[in-house]
Amino acid sequence: MSTTIWVSLEDKEWLAKFAKKVNASSLAEAFRALFMAEEKLEEFKGDIEALKELLKHAKAIGGDVSEHVDEELARILQAESR
Repeated sequence: MSTTIWVSLEDKEWLAKFAKKVNASSLAEAFRALFMAEEKLEEFKGDIEALKELLKHAKAIGGDVSEHVDEELARILQAESR
């Protein structure tokens, strides 16, 4: 069963960009990825503000930060503990 939802053109374009980033084959699949992300966010027990701060600097780290998040977090934590 399916239904139609109405979103702004801007939101549809954002969802299309998001779909490419997560390699979703459709906008519906990208939408489902958002639900999965919400579930993971609810499970997250760390400091969300620290994570947001790290992601602000993702471009400076070099592109796809997901491969190096643990290394970058360790580097930041070590620098802050000095």
